[in-house]
Amino acid sequence: MRQRLAVLGLAAAATGYAVRRARRYPLRDRVALITGGSRGLGLLLARELGVRGCRVAVCARNGDELRRAVTDLRALGITAHGITCDLRDRDQIRAMVAETADYFDGLDIVVNNAGIIHSAPLDALGETEFDDAMRIMFWAPLWVFQEARPHLKGGVLVNITSVGGKISPPHLLPYACAKFAHVGLSEGLDAELVRDNIRVLTVVPGLMRTGSTRRANYAGNAALEYAWFSLLAGTPLVSMSAARAARRIVDAIEDGRHHLTLTPLARVATAAHGIAPGFTQGVLRTVNRILPGPGTEGPTVGFEAASRADQWGMRFLTWFNDRAGRDLNQMPEAGRAPVPKPRTRRRTLRRRTRR
Repeated sequence: MRQRLAVLGLAAAATGYAVRRARRYPLRDRVALITGGSRGLGLLLARELGVRGCRVAVCARNGDELRRAVTDLRALGITAHGITCDLRDRDQIRAMVAETADYFDGLDIVVNNAGIIHSAPLDALGETEFDDAMRIMFWAPLWVFQEARPHLKGGVLVNITSVGGKISPPHLLPYACAKFAHVGLSEGLDAELVRDNIRVLTVVPGLMRTGSTRRANYAGNAALEYAWFSLLAGTPLVSMSAARAARRIVDAIEDGRHHLTLTPLARVATAAHGIAPGFTQGVLRTVNRILPGPGTEGPTVGFEAASRADQWGMRFLTWFNDRAGRDLNQMPEAGRAPVPKPRTRRRTLRRRTRR
């Protein structure tokens, strides 16, 4: 009996290994396009894909940030190309996708990563904030896919969504609305595109230390909004290292996966909301009572809100996030740190050796 169980166990393990091998998607010599790739998670994904053998195109609105990102990537030995593009303009998206395919003679992987955050109570938000969020985090991913679709036969579409697309937190309503739409788009495309041999990977991250809090937009009591959001996004036990998140996302692309939820907290929160939505909604109502109340300030960029919050000792409490911002092109030129050498190459070589 024990021998039969051992044989069955070995057979199951061998079958699982064969299935995983059959699903693998080699990255060597692939062409990847990353939106919002000049800083933050997008820049880390470009580094990670490039180190594993991809040629990468990154797009952003800010030309200076884009040039710095391309310089950083090329310094790591990555074949990189930068494209200035405002993702709210479909004509620019069409030109961006065409330029990528022409420059590299093809396109295999598209990563919809660009995003925008407005942190404010409902009374401090207007239609402009909702429109911006929907354009950048719903319409832009849809338009990018539509333009890239003819090139992606046998390729991969990666949508970086958010746990905010599964559970809608207070003071982040435009972001959550757009991310809910993005999750629906991504999961729907995954089912629709099976006949086109296009794999869709839906990534649902929780909080990550990318330094993006200084790039977010705040209103109401802007300094207080920055303070609570930065504390959560910069706390190691609550948030995830962006470098680790990028490695796991690229692993998922390589492993042929269709869905990836990052951070234990995001998995627990999503599961709890699915089982007991009334309970999680009650928690969110309680959280909203603790958050800053309505204020009179209009839209305030994160750098300005941070300068006031830092006077309260916030710089010490947000040290991890600020360090990530310096590493990931989030800060002005004078505040940036040298590009860290990625650990990916050594890790990837070890993985290949084991195979």
